[in-house]
Amino acid sequence: MDLLGSPIPGITAIGHHAIGVNPSLLATERPFAGKDHMVDMPDSLDRRGRRDFRRSQRLRFFSGFEGGLVAETPLLDGTSLVQWAEGDKNWTLNERRDVAQQLSTSPTRANAELRWVGWSRHGRRGGWAWTIEDRYTASVNPSQALAEFVMLGPASSLFDQVILTDGSIIGVDTLTDAQFDMVESGIRNEGSLLAVELLDGSTFGVQHVRSYGAGFGVKLIDTKALVLAAGASARYLRGTGYYEVNADEQWAFAAFNQGFGAELVAPDATLGRALRPAGFGLALDLSARIEVANQWFASLAVTDIGSMDWQGERYSLNNPVSTFEDWNPQDGGVFDLLNNGLAPSSLFLEAKPERRVVDMPTRVTVNGGMMVGRFHMVGIELSAPLNDALLRQPAEVGIGGQTRLGPLLGMGGMRWREGGAVRWPIALIWNRKDRPAQFGLATDDLFGWLAPERRWGWGWSLTRTIGSAQDLRRGK
Repeated sequence: MDLLGSPIPGITAIGHHAIGVNPSLLATERPFAGKDHMVDMPDSLDRRGRRDFRRSQRLRFFSGFEGGLVAETPLLDGTSLVQWAEGDKNWTLNERRDVAQQLSTSPTRANAELRWVGWSRHGRRGGWAWTIEDRYTASVNPSQALAEFVMLGPASSLFDQVILTDGSIIGVDTLTDAQFDMVESGIRNEGSLLAVELLDGSTFGVQHVRSYGAGFGVKLIDTKALVLAAGASARYLRGTGYYEVNADEQWAFAAFNQGFGAELVAPDATLGRALRPAGFGLALDLSARIEVANQWFASLAVTDIGSMDWQGERYSLNNPVSTFEDWNPQDGGVFDLLNNGLAPSSLFLEAKPERRVVDMPTRVTVNGGMMVGRFHMVGIELSAPLNDALLRQPAEVGIGGQTRLGPLLGMGGMRWREGGAVRWPIALIWNRKDRPAQFGLATDDLFGWLAPERRWGWGWSLTRTIGSAQDLRRGK
């Protein structure tokens, strides 16, 4: 689901939301304006009058602030939300083992997108737009060994015995809650603990990218019977954080900016700075759309064609993991433990600087549908990844509809995701015809609110339509 566009299948975007989603819509859609808004030019106008008339038909659209957050995690399942929010809960051994089991059996995914500003201009033949966006993406599905390492440290089942602060040595199986706070290090009969043992069977990736995009859409054919439009957009990408683990090929790679909250291991590796990001790249979006008899529509869009160039460091999974000198069993909350336990400096002792080019998660989206009257729309959509890039989203199929509910624009539908997951997204946009501003709220899954400790997602949008540069009715 794309909370920045539309959560409804078959309706990929509205107005300037098309940038980075379906640029051809910049030519065919006029934000929050009916198709009867644009009228034919009177034959009686002179040259200046025709020019002013064309200006009067232009429409600008401004996006003040938009965003979306979708998360799915087992961490809160069966755990008190209040205790988790406090962050200073004293976890017992059994609670830590339960959370480790949940982490290893169900993935933790999060995707946050923020559009700081967007602006578009729409005319009779086409439109163009620009935006500034941030995208935070994370996917964590640790193995049982890694989950226990994060939650229990030297007291996990990876070790046979533990050394306490008083110098005594006891078996891991006989450890009590009172003794857990005294654990100093672990002892293995098989020798040093290797990262490959921890990460075998794990999938893990983190990425943050800011994009500066500009695009356009143009009508190639524009008749009452047929409208054919094409669009393209380009984005300059700046990345502040990237972390990937490949257990099959036994390597890991990380690149971070200063202030990201993670440390690098190699002594000669440098963190990126605000003026010199840890990664940069370019991406391209292409699309085409066809409308028949002002009733039927279909479109094709390919997004995120490009790559990122990251400057970071590479780790070998055959090396021993870090010592437990800085491991603290009382770190605040599960997410803090995850952050500390999965950081490169917690898993690896050796690293070497490396520059790496990483593909963006290229995706194709095909949709189609029809208008039902003047205020209703139904559609179907199919989207799927085209490469094996990090943090790619699985294939999805969905159906949905859009309708006018007085001052509200309502959208709803059903989306099936590869793997069997089903979502019921819904969105409402407050859009009075006599008001230039619009405010919208969306949820990733209507029924997800019944179990917010397992999955939740929401989006918001504050936008404004700016009138045309010229208004013939007022003689301007």
